[in-house]
Amino acid sequence: MTLLKSKPTKPLLILVLFYTYLLPIGSPASSLDIFSAQQTISKSYTNDITHGEFLCLFGNIPRELTLGEVIERILCNDPKTRLAWANAKAQAAQTGIAQSAYLPRLNGGIGVSHGSTVSNYEQRPELSNKGIQQQRTNRLSMSWVLFDFGRRDAALSSARQLLVAANANQDATLQNSFAGAAQLYYNAISAQRSLNVSTQIEVLAAKNLEAANAKYKAGTTALSDRLQAQTAYSQANLGRVRNAGALRTATGVIALRMGLPPDTSIKLSENLTPLPDTNFVKTVNELLAQAREDHPALIAAQARIKAAEANLQERRAAGRPTLSFTADISESQYNRSIALSGDRNDRDRTVGLQLSIPLFEGFERAYQIRNAQARLEASRVELIDTEQMVLIDLWTNYQTLSNETLSLKRTEDLVAQSRESLEVIQGRYQSGVGSMIELLNALTSYAAAEEQHIAVLSNWQLSRLRLASNLGRLGFWALP
Repeated sequence: MTLLKSKPTKPLLILVLFYTYLLPIGSPASSLDIFSAQQTISKSYTNDITHGEFLCLFGNIPRELTLGEVIERILCNDPKTRLAWANAKAQAAQTGIAQSAYLPRLNGGIGVSHGSTVSNYEQRPELSNKGIQQQRTNRLSMSWVLFDFGRRDAALSSARQLLVAANANQDATLQNSFAGAAQLYYNAISAQRSLNVSTQIEVLAAKNLEAANAKYKAGTTALSDRLQAQTAYSQANLGRVRNAGALRTATGVIALRMGLPPDTSIKLSENLTPLPDTNFVKTVNELLAQAREDHPALIAAQARIKAAEANLQERRAAGRPTLSFTADISESQYNRSIALSGDRNDRDRTVGLQLSIPLFEGFERAYQIRNAQARLEASRVELIDTEQMVLIDLWTNYQTLSNETLSLKRTEDLVAQSRESLEVIQGRYQSGVGSMIELLNALTSYAAAEEQHIAVLSNWQLSRLRLASNLGRLGFWALP
């Protein structure tokens, strides 16, 4: 007997070819974004902070790096910013998953089986027979949920709110990385200026030692003056060496954060002068209100509360009936020998409505609802905690900026006064009027004044940027 050959039905064949050749893993077809989910990702990674000019395309290290260049290079190489970006893309895909629940489900199947049947009659051997059969089955089925008491709506709402939180977390990560990069820059600038000051102090101490040596040889001063001058010079030399080491450490950290070897030669463009632009600083009550509205960490915490509320609604809706439209097309072909009644073809077409009613699931849903309620409570507490931390940081940076603003003029005057005093006392000593102790005290006062002024300038710049970050407004606009 010759077995007949059959082919799958044409729609099913098209479906199989589509999944086999058009949707392999990693193909362009499998990356289609039907719901435009990726367009819902926050564009702050490239726009909000950088005004759309942030391309992460860099050449060789310039002779001098500005603050903006340091921040750009660090942001491009920071794994935390890339992780936040990847998390936002993942959550955007989750919104697409939630939207796909509104579309029908279409499944196809192909089955082939082969077998044989042997019948032996011991009393009537002439009736014994052997049959061979082959079965081919093609099936195409569709299921479309029509009504589910808001379960899909709640799931989509939860996914969208979690995307809002992911976008806000991305913004917060960018602003934290931005502020951290600025702090590294200002730390290095402070070390660079401290090295310059300590070099000047070393030169002045060397001149004092030279003058003390000359006066000692001339017999116009005691050995103690010469020894004190020698000690002061050694201390100045030690201070310069330490500041040089601190600068190497600071620039090495910057190089590593930019993805470069730590021994890369880096020179920073000095810019520690205070900026006149503090127009964003308002009354403290206005700043607190603005932080509550704009800070990305608070936006993320609020979105997580809404997502938890939607998740609770979804858990409750899961215990209610679901109405679905169903359709099924199948074709079965049986190629059998005459002993098994011969060949047969079956074709089935069914259309209907299906009502699924969950009756008992071992109390699983009750615990799922309790879990969702607890997560909602935790999200609300998290918002309170986040708001408290943001407002404390804002208050601290506001006070620091106010204090450092008042200190700027004072330390600037102190540097000028101590420098003038040192020059006068140096002249007095060289004229034989002043004492070595007086000269060393003046030198120490001048060095301390310079260090205080450098610290105030650095703290002023950092507190200004941190305050902008507390308001959720940190960006390249805030740089000098």
